[in-house]
Amino acid sequence: MKIRLGNMRTGAAGKVQELIVDLEPSDPKDWYAGIGNWFIDAPHQSPAWRHYMLSAIHLRAIDGVKPAHLRQPGATHEFMMMAMDPGKNPDPLNPESWSYLRPHNLAEQVELRDDSAAIMLLDQCATNIAEGRLWAEPPLSGQVEPWRSFLRAWAAESHPGN
Repeated sequence: MKIRLGNMRTGAAGKVQELIVDLEPSDPKDWYAGIGNWFIDAPHQSPAWRHYMLSAIHLRAIDGVKPAHLRQPGATHEFMMMAMDPGKNPDPLNPESWSYLRPHNLAEQVELRDDSAAIMLLDQCATNIAEGRLWAEPPLSGQVEPWRSFLRAWAAESHPGN
């Protein structure tokens, strides 16, 4: 896997940086479910850490990979927010410095028309985090339901009939 930096946004709540992942034939097959990643630097969302990863994956079958666990009927994509261990000094260009804390901050499944819609929604999520409209720490800030509502409303608008 090789990482390149994509779009960046800065707002009142922090900075978000798109990570473009170039997979290699030797990478694990399940990594091919990845739709997009954003590295988040949100210094005031937790007193203990400031870096997060916002990711989206598709839930389609991949040969040789255990099927995705669908928690939401009809779900096609999952969006995840994970806090990063500050002791590893997370760096957007160094995946070896990405150690995720458990439990994950957010894991929500939605039904979208295609991967391009997932990329657009992921971009909107990242922008909203930078601007302070969505929090990187939803469980600590009481923001799980606003995240859920935002994702589902966006999905419904982009995929009529849900």
